[in-house]
Amino acid sequence: MSTLADLCSRARTRLRFRCVEPLRYRTDVARAFVAARRAPRHRVLLISDRAEYTSEQQFAPLLGGRSVLRSQLGVVLQHQRLADVMARPARFWQAYDVVVLKLGFRTSAGEAEQTVHRIRRSLTSSAKVVYFDGDDDLGVQWPDLLPLVDLYVKKHCFRDRSEYAKSRIGKSNLTDYVARNFAISFANDIIPASAAVRLDQIGKIVSGWNIALDDKIRQLHAAHPVPPPTASRGIAVVCRTSVPRDWIYPLRSAVIPEIRLLAPEHRVLVPEERVPQNVYYQEMLDSRICVSPFGYGEICWRDFEAILCGCVLVKPDMSHIETEPNVFVPDVTYVPVRWDFSDLGAKLKDLLAQPERCERLRANALEVLRHSFERDAIVRSFRCILRDVGLESAPVPPAGN
Repeated sequence: MSTLADLCSRARTRLRFRCVEPLRYRTDVARAFVAARRAPRHRVLLISDRAEYTSEQQFAPLLGGRSVLRSQLGVVLQHQRLADVMARPARFWQAYDVVVLKLGFRTSAGEAEQTVHRIRRSLTSSAKVVYFDGDDDLGVQWPDLLPLVDLYVKKHCFRDRSEYAKSRIGKSNLTDYVARNFAISFANDIIPASAAVRLDQIGKIVSGWNIALDDKIRQLHAAHPVPPPTASRGIAVVCRTSVPRDWIYPLRSAVIPEIRLLAPEHRVLVPEERVPQNVYYQEMLDSRICVSPFGYGEICWRDFEAILCGCVLVKPDMSHIETEPNVFVPDVTYVPVRWDFSDLGAKLKDLLAQPERCERLRANALEVLRHSFERDAIVRSFRCILRDVGLESAPVPPAGN
């Protein structure tokens, strides 16, 4: 039975997508006419099933950067729910030259392909379809979707794109890793295996932006633009993380015992239970180093929360990943350790004995993140996407220009 809060939430959602979003879109089109005395260069329809919050956040920098995208690229956006737009008449679709689609990972392969086919049939022949994959991992869940779209945008990709030509046990390289090294079966998982991507389709896979641009991380930056000084911090190493008894267990089980070996010489904090968000952040603000293990994907909010709170980020080796903003430059913005954490203790002792090195690491990582929050960062990223589908011929200016 729906509660009053549920009913109010649904009403707000209907109001947003059926009234506010269309009005905002028409207003932006009018503003583009006034500013440039011509129609917008690109009309972009964002479509999502709103099934997964973390996936939806891939749209957050676009929606938050509407005004600068309109003024600098001539792009106007409208965000709609999948269920609503699928019922719209043909004339509705003719207004857009780019459709960006996002689906939750629980969608079946057949349903995903059918959705893209229906969208393709509704658009003009010159319109582009871009799929945004907001999942936590590096994998491509539905390889057969790639021939149906013009571009496939992920939060982070394999640096070596040939990795996409491999089939995997489970959904990703991480599930495949634990299956092969720890005899964990995925036979009864929602995604027991992932097929390889065709070689002629791998070129469509590009890296957009990662979860550093999620609303949650931007809000933390606004609240703590300047982390407190390191000298006042009482905790040497923090790692508040759950160790679930599922396939993630081998990726996390060794980290807490390794950190505990540093006590009593150093104060460490390694609880597994959840706490309120403000308590979690205060722990990081009072810590010098944060260890961030993998989860359902390699990158998690903790990586960026640690940096914004002024911690040195220590994390399993990320050399296989391409992503932006890239705070994973080894021994420049973070300190990599082996996936089994066998060198974690030694790396932590070295860091704790080198406060000046820690300061450099913190400063370097924080500078990368701060630059990613600048207004023109999303312009550069989205211009790359337009360029990759043949709609933007102007060169992409380098960061900082």
